[in-house]
Amino acid sequence: MTSVQIRPSPPNKIDMMNITSTLNKLISTVPDYQLTKKDRKQVKFEGMDEYIFHKIKSSRYTGSAIPPELAEKVRDIIRDTVNNNKPIHISIPFGGYKKPQFSSAPHLDWAEVFNTIQLREYLTPIATAYPPGVVIEYFSDEIFVSRMNNIPQSDLDLYNGEFASLIKFMNKFTTKNMIFRFSKIRDQITFEELHRRFDREMVKLRKDWNSLTEVEKSFRLRKAERNYNQDLSSVSKQERHELLLNSTLVHDAFIFGDWDHGVSWAFADDMIPVGFRYTGTWGVHIKSSRSSTVQFWVGKGGMRIHDDCPISTILTYKQYVKSGKSTIKVDTVVQHISPILKAIEFFNCG
Repeated sequence: MTSVQIRPSPPNKIDMMNITSTLNKLISTVPDYQLTKKDRKQVKFEGMDEYIFHKIKSSRYTGSAIPPELAEKVRDIIRDTVNNNKPIHISIPFGGYKKPQFSSAPHLDWAEVFNTIQLREYLTPIATAYPPGVVIEYFSDEIFVSRMNNIPQSDLDLYNGEFASLIKFMNKFTTKNMIFRFSKIRDQITFEELHRRFDREMVKLRKDWNSLTEVEKSFRLRKAERNYNQDLSSVSKQERHELLLNSTLVHDAFIFGDWDHGVSWAFADDMIPVGFRYTGTWGVHIKSSRSSTVQFWVGKGGMRIHDDCPISTILTYKQYVKSGKSTIKVDTVVQHISPILKAIEFFNCG
């Protein structure tokens, strides 16, 4: 990361031109990774597939260790990909919306920008050593979000449009054998068919609801309320419960249901899925930015001072509300993508 030495100081004393320069360099500088002597030895004596696996599980970029079951699966995918001389295909399933509690929603913010930069840096060592390169494909889940979180489809379309523009723009700043892609579940199944499948799953889930403990029910309903896009204080207790239960069941139909028959989306046989929280054995748990594992679509991107230098980070909504912050206007190469990118916030999380 290119950084500028900045002493912690009041917002009006921070050099705005240095911040703009830092951000532009961070975005537009293609990482120049040089294979180390250790890298070359690993490729020569252990094979390219083992080198790639070693970089995938690098502790510098992962949020936790890869479970043995997943490690075996990732190794198999890498081995088959290398044997067939194809690009390493990384998939990133994500919500496809911006958490509506942020005042800047539905627009994307610096969290999305910093995530693409983080993925580019994470995977450049693989692209450097492996000529077929790397595909980094984001998969948007927006097709069911309006039903789950009560977010207007127009807001989802705006966010996904901005995200598609960001992905297209970032392809200007990668190695020649690395490419970003943006896809949606909607590309593989119609809205009508997906929700027919959801309806079937939700009938089963509703029957199972009463078998849960009251503690589990309460936990799930509170989780749904945190992301629900409506002030529920004015509705009756019964209506509130039904809205949040329906939201919960939509979520569970997506996570646990058998709706994806014939829909490979981010989990095709040749893809290595990655995620930022709750990955378990479905994907490699990686950092979402230089200093965060917060899911970028439900987080707020900005910068914080560390060792007198500004570094990128992503905060949860709760962290964001509690943090001290100052806003600096900037003139960056990505400001045409979202109006939110015409300024950046500095967080004081101490």
